[in-house]
Amino acid sequence: MKQIVQLNSGAKLSPHFTLGELPKSSSHPEIYNVPTHEAIANLKNVCTWLEALRSRYHAPIIINSGYRSPQLNRVIGGAATSNHLTGCAVDIRVIGMEQLIRYAAILLEFADETYQDFDELLVKRNRFGAIWLHFAVRFRGNRHKVLYINA
Repeated sequence: MKQIVQLNSGAKLSPHFTLGELPKSSSHPEIYNVPTHEAIANLKNVCTWLEALRSRYHAPIIINSGYRSPQLNRVIGGAATSNHLTGCAVDIRVIGMEQLIRYAAILLEFADETYQDFDELLVKRNRFGAIWLHFAVRFRGNRHKVLYINA
């Protein structure tokens, strides 16, 4: 009999973010997408930054995508080296460009104030015109990559 792995979706990664929020996939719920212990540690690290963003923006932060299993990443066309695969990245939903710029500015300011570095802060737009903020932070090897990507 095949063992079923369940995710404790209510487990807190930080005061305002749960484990269930960060590996969710509304587009492909049938795909196994349970993070490893290492990925969960990475998600907690990312949540430190999300908490700073939430406290300074004074509103809930909505995550479109966090951890992705290799299967999910492949199906949605994610990069083979995506930080999502290790739980080091989140895609943050925004209402418009103004909110996205504010989010980016807050994260950059937090990096400066805390002398911490991040791996990626990417403004992304897809072919349908949807925009979001991709943010990634690793425990080491951060590249401080800031880009606008129009796919």
